[in-house]
Amino acid sequence: MGNRKDHTRADVVKELRDEINALEIFDAEAWLGKSAAFPLMEEGTAGLLDELQRRHGIKGALVSHWLQKKHPVYESNKHLLDNIEGHENWHAVITGLPLFPEDKWFIDSPKVKAVRVYPSTFFFPLADWCTGSLCSMLEEKRMPLFVFHTETNLGDIHGLAKRFPAMKIVLESQVKKIIYHARTVLALMKECPSVYLEISNWHGSGLLEYTAENIGSSRMILGSFMPANDPLVSVGLVLHSNLSLAGKKMIAGGNIREILSGVRT
Repeated sequence: MGNRKDHTRADVVKELRDEINALEIFDAEAWLGKSAAFPLMEEGTAGLLDELQRRHGIKGALVSHWLQKKHPVYESNKHLLDNIEGHENWHAVITGLPLFPEDKWFIDSPKVKAVRVYPSTFFFPLADWCTGSLCSMLEEKRMPLFVFHTETNLGDIHGLAKRFPAMKIVLESQVKKIIYHARTVLALMKECPSVYLEISNWHGSGLLEYTAENIGSSRMILGSFMPANDPLVSVGLVLHSNLSLAGKKMIAGGNIREILSGVRT
């Protein structure tokens, strides 16, 4: 970033847009619908997400729907897929449950690129004796598992990562501050190479750089939680870090694109 002291506002805006475009952003946390966890958020619609992505230079997204915590899982997954139909660069994170014969929540679609589980919300433990069949399926499909840190405990994630090392696990940093657990998160990531961190709540002076130095830029993923959050919060965290451009691009989109490129649909 050059010296902006003598630049006009238009110059500064153009420089910022160029720098953001250079990151080639792929947002892992775009959300449709509305959640009580973010009481002031605007209703997430496909039109609004389109507008925010164009405005902020976001090239693609993994899209989720807040309905997935409130309605029958298959119905909410179908609703999500219906809402992203026609958006070439959008892919779905559907809700998953432990796989038993009566659980028919999975939708076989090229749009489905990841599965999220809500162990606390749906009353099941994130343990291999309960979720092993689900994890085996995800390993076979090379599909990542998303989970909020507030929905389980890091010990269970550690156990699952050790039992299913080929399955990528994305630890989501919302909806409460994950930095209170920073020491444990970093220890978990160091111990388990398959665990990735979504960084929307990974705020703290030098924390992004510390993680990159000790764990690696290749293990962090940009998520915005738009429209509950302004996408520029997460984008700015990466853009204004002291990382190399290569490291910034990994976090901004390279890492999640690499994971998704291996998914078998």
